[in-house]
Amino acid sequence: MSEPTRAEVRELLSGLAEGTVTPVEAAKRAAPWLTEEAGDVQDEVVWDTIDALSAADSATPDQGFLYGPEDFRAWLAEFDTRVAGQ
Repeated sequence: MSEPTRAEVRELLSGLAEGTVTPVEAAKRAAPWLTEEAGDVQDEVVWDTIDALSAADSATPDQGFLYGPEDFRAWLAEFDTRVAGQ
């Protein structure tokens, strides 16, 4: 598996923020990018974002999700701000 591009990561994050991708799906799709097989992700913005995406389905003790739509929109805004600043 090759290093994910900013466009791939943004597409997944955007879907999560818009509700067209579930937290479980986002975490499942991000997980392979964090493995050794994916190689070393050199882009810090991409790495930080896939790290967050991999935790999108983190559960709380009451079986809810730790993160929700507001968090996902904030992640997307942070991603866009960081990309624009480079």
